[in-house]
Amino acid sequence: MAMPNLGDMMKQIQQAGEKMQDVQKQLEHIVAHGEAGGGMVKVTVSGRQKMLSLTIDPDIMDDVEMVQDLVLAAVNNALDEAGRLAQEEISKVTGGMMNPADMLKNLNLGL
Repeated sequence: MAMPNLGDMMKQIQQAGEKMQDVQKQLEHIVAHGEAGGGMVKVTVSGRQKMLSLTIDPDIMDDVEMVQDLVLAAVNNALDEAGRLAQEEISKVTGGMMNPADMLKNLNLGL
């Protein structure tokens, strides 16, 4: 059985590292939105899973429990969308060479 070529392996590792850097740059530009309660709560998150904005309709502020539930739902909705967009971007950058879920774990996004 032939030994793998060390030079080829190092080249593949370098290419994978370059692709990871490309993905990290692309994720900085992804913006995802989520909402709950028919738009009473709106959230915007980045492709790096950071919440960028939160908007709450002032008319619902007297019901604390409902606001809390709607904020959770909107944040989770936006994070799910960001994860989906990130996986699409990873697939584009890697050309299917790497599993998007594995790459997201490597980027410490926990998806």
